[in-house]
Parts: sequence; structure tokens; C-alpha cells
Amino acid sequence: MNIIFFKRPKPRQFNYKPLYYDPEKEEAENRKKALSSDDPRERMRAEIRRRWYPERKTSAGGINMVRIFIYIAFAAFAIYMIFFTDLINNFVAVFLR
Repeated sequence: MNIIFFKRPKPRQFNYKPLYYDPEKEEAENRKKALSSDDPRERMRAEIRRRWYPERKTSAGGINMVRIFIYIAFAAFAIYMIFFTDLINNFVAVFLR
């Protein structure tokens, strides 16, 4: 027989409400808010932001590919100069004189 003299506290319940971030929805809301404003400067700023940001995202991948190609070309040129020319021998000979 269980006789309880004190009231036991109930366990704390887990009360988690997840927050979801949708960048497309937020961008659409910001665009709608900016276009509905009466200030022409704010409208122009919103239009410029809308046009410039997607261009930055797409052009970043192309810049990285060009940079990688330049590094590979420089490495190939350095390997060619070291192994197939007398550049290193002439360079060392200058310091050994």
C-alpha cells in the first residue's frame, strides 16, 4: 500500500516549437513591403537589391572556376620550366660562382 504524504511534482514537459527559415518567402515579403511603401527612394533601393543579389550568387561559381584554371596553368608552366628547360641549372650556376 502506497501512502504519500507529500505531493510529487509532475515532470517538466518538453515545449519546443520549431522555427523554419524560408529565404524565398522572406525575400518575397520584403519585396512586397518595399513595393507597397510610398517612398520612391525605398522602392528604388529594393529594386536594385532584388536585381543585384541573384547576379552575385551566380557569378561566384564562375570566378572560382577561372581562379582554379589560372592556378593549374601556373603550376603546369612551373613544372615545364623546371623539368624541360635549363632555367634551374642556370639559376644555381649564378649563385655558385
